[in-house]
Amino acid sequence: MLLAAASWWLARPATDAPLATAAVAQPGYYLTNAELEQTDTTGRLTLKVHAAEARQLEQHGDVNLEHLRVDYLPEPGRDWRMTSTGGTLLPNGRTVLLAGDVRLSAPDEGAAVVRTEHMRLDVDQQLATTDDPVRMELPPHALTARGMRADLKRETLHLAASVSGTFAR
Repeated sequence: MLLAAASWWLARPATDAPLATAAVAQPGYYLTNAELEQTDTTGRLTLKVHAAEARQLEQHGDVNLEHLRVDYLPEPGRDWRMTSTGGTLLPNGRTVLLAGDVRLSAPDEGAAVVRTEHMRLDVDQQLATTDDPVRMELPPHALTARGMRADLKRETLHLAASVSGTFAR
């Protein structure tokens, strides 16, 4: 009888155990000195992102970037460079949000430089936009404004409001 009771005790279902386990979010990755590249359907490089650090906290989530440089290459000979202290690559891989000391320019020596605190790069639309104050510098000249829309394909820049500038000889 004691043996039967002991067998029942050991074989009984545990009532304290959880019935189902909660789904655990899959981790993403952490990279240092990261190079992320994107190509078009022909295999031509169209976007190159270099970050001192890249962190994806959840698989298929945003990628947080530190000290980044974005080389956007929509067409041969039409290169653009953006730099910032931080940013985010959205999960779709088609949008980069830059934040902190953002600079946009063509990589050519002496090219105009646009500075702001936040900028959004839409890879599909080939647009760089911000609603923040901007400063466009082509030394010794400078323009300031609030908001900007740069059509990187057409190579046009529209300053939205409160445009002011200085032109020195």
